[in-house]
Amino acid sequence: MSNLLQKKYMHIFVIFTLFYILIFPNRFAAASYLPENPEEISWHISAMTVTFDQKRDLYIAEDNVVITGGKTRLEADYVEFSNKTKDAFARGNVLLISREDSISCNAMTLNLITKKGFIDKGTIFIQKNNFYISGENIQKTGESTYSAKKGSITSCEGEIPDWKITGNNIKVTIEGYGTATNTVFWAKKLPVIYSPYLKFPVKRKRQTGFLLPKVTSSDRRGFELEQPLFLSISKNSDATVYADYMSDRGVKLGTEFRYILDKKTKGSMNFDFLDDEKIDDGTNATEDYSFSSTPQRTNEDRFWFRMKHDQDLPDGFTAKLDIDVVSDEDYLHEFQDGFTGYRQTKKYFEKEFGRSLDEYDDYTRQNKLNINKVWSNYAFNIDAIWYDNVRARRQNTEDTTLQTLPAIMFNASRQQVSNSKLFYTLNNGYRSFYRQDTTDTLVKGQRANIYPKIYLPMKLGRAFHFEPSLGIRETIWHTNDFTDIYGNSDSLRTRHMYDIGATLSTKLNKIFNVQNNFVDKILHELIPKLEYAYTPHVTQDDLPFFDDFDRIEEQNLITWSLTNNFISRSVSMTPEGEEKFQYRDFAYVKIYQDYDINKEKDNEPRPFSDISLELEFNPYKFITLYMDLDWSPYDDRINLFNISNTLKDRRGDALTTEYRFEHDQSESIYAKIAVNLTHGLNSYYSIEQNLMEEESIETKAGLSLKRPCWIFDFYFSQSSNENSVAFMITLNGIGGFGTND
Repeated sequence: MSNLLQKKYMHIFVIFTLFYILIFPNRFAAASYLPENPEEISWHISAMTVTFDQKRDLYIAEDNVVITGGKTRLEADYVEFSNKTKDAFARGNVLLISREDSISCNAMTLNLITKKGFIDKGTIFIQKNNFYISGENIQKTGESTYSAKKGSITSCEGEIPDWKITGNNIKVTIEGYGTATNTVFWAKKLPVIYSPYLKFPVKRKRQTGFLLPKVTSSDRRGFELEQPLFLSISKNSDATVYADYMSDRGVKLGTEFRYILDKKTKGSMNFDFLDDEKIDDGTNATEDYSFSSTPQRTNEDRFWFRMKHDQDLPDGFTAKLDIDVVSDEDYLHEFQDGFTGYRQTKKYFEKEFGRSLDEYDDYTRQNKLNINKVWSNYAFNIDAIWYDNVRARRQNTEDTTLQTLPAIMFNASRQQVSNSKLFYTLNNGYRSFYRQDTTDTLVKGQRANIYPKIYLPMKLGRAFHFEPSLGIRETIWHTNDFTDIYGNSDSLRTRHMYDIGATLSTKLNKIFNVQNNFVDKILHELIPKLEYAYTPHVTQDDLPFFDDFDRIEEQNLITWSLTNNFISRSVSMTPEGEEKFQYRDFAYVKIYQDYDINKEKDNEPRPFSDISLELEFNPYKFITLYMDLDWSPYDDRINLFNISNTLKDRRGDALTTEYRFEHDQSESIYAKIAVNLTHGLNSYYSIEQNLMEEESIETKAGLSLKRPCWIFDFYFSQSSNENSVAFMITLNGIGGFGTND
């Protein structure tokens, strides 16, 4: 982008965003309340001096006057209160409290039933939004409505607030909007912006309205403005509509519809569409509009539809539906951030539904319908799974993706066989397979599998636990178009297999008295274990092949492991003077290795596997460490090493580092530091490097300034595909403009 264009877009951006804050509203959410019944309210007066004018049915109260009734409280130096009409005139340090909101003023005339009246030199305080509305002459036109010829609004405290907006003809409706004309935005004592008209939110519960916009600038999209509109459809459903303007790419439209039908039935449907102005036509000038890891993108019509739905069914059954259809492989690479981006959608689905999405670079997207019922010891599932091969669809090539329509499974968790010493598990399943088109492999077929397994736990002496096991597997295939390597084309095939196993383990415990400021005792559990697994060789060349389950390899393995668990105990005193114990699993270390007996018998090299180490260390809230490592005893080298560490302090400063290494495959490092520079001023810097390729993956830096009534956020991001800069300014009670990633 040229400097001229950058300046042009920056001017447009500044003018728009400053004007935006004065024009568009935001939404706030809170619980609604029920109105009081005026006929049932009893009014009470207390003061240093109270007189009663019987002729006018009027109370006159002076000094420390307090009038209460229902959820209304009126305080003043002097009050005249009509017992007949419930009109009150108050002056001197007047304070009216109604539910969570309040009005302070010099003088007030108000009907305590209709809540209508006049306020002289007063300030209205809306507690939920921490919002102040001040004016010379304010008219209270109803229970929740106000108007003033001149006044100001702010969410800042003090005689000279950090910001305020002054204007004429101010009108305010609680749980609605406020309006004003001839408005001026002030930063301290400095007038900054003028607008002929202002509309601002005064809401405590969700309502239809514009949300915070997102404004960014990047190499791939140019100047970008994304404006969401929230739609409150009903008590159990709402939607958000997005208009995302990109100066270099066009306008991307999106919608998100959310609904809750009952406690177990809910869903969310999301759809985005972009008529992209840029494609990859194969020339050097347009190669940036495709990613290096994906095929050439030539389509202009781009979209992404994703959906999650949970459904409560009769007789304890539930259904779960997942849909994920994207127009091209580049789409999720390109739109990872933002309101409707991949990261935000994935985070929302994981939080609300407990189910995630396929990774953004996975071009085979899973769509699934699951119907299930779960008992205390059993589970029944029916799955219909369809994998959408985006690459084959876009490139119009042969799609050999294996589909499962349907899969039926009935499993039993480990449980005792009647009153015997035996335990058992059960895994039964039926799958129907289908391929859309292929010439070299099976197109369709069915497979049934029955696999019960029994266990006999027992004690060897006083210290050892021994548990042998036996599993029997019966598998049946039915196909119409399969011919094996021997020329047989029988439609029905079977496989009979068994496996045996055994586990020998013990547990050693020792308690250490520490007596420091954090813990008083530490329990160390040491669990050595030997495991044996045997599956005999069974010829399977004459069987159909749909997936890896159709070829179960023989196994003759011994696995040794050593597990260490560390549990700390801390002591604190309750208000009643009693000791309270808290326990924490603060460390876990496991070392293990396999020994292949068959390799030893066949004189094959290297019967021992790599020695693996797993470690988790979390002694306090401000220290976490995770590590896994594979070391080869033959090559005397590390084949796999991953470690991540986070250090925090009480101020909120944090340092996170991650290192990932796989021999001859990959090596990368990630680091992020977050620092509270001063009270309310935070900064962070992160970097991710591909050490094997000696190139930067992403660098990001940000700054956040938080004040009681406004927030400023700024960040810069640089990656191999895109550079972008973004910011957000939020004025509490009004809303804001900028980014909202």
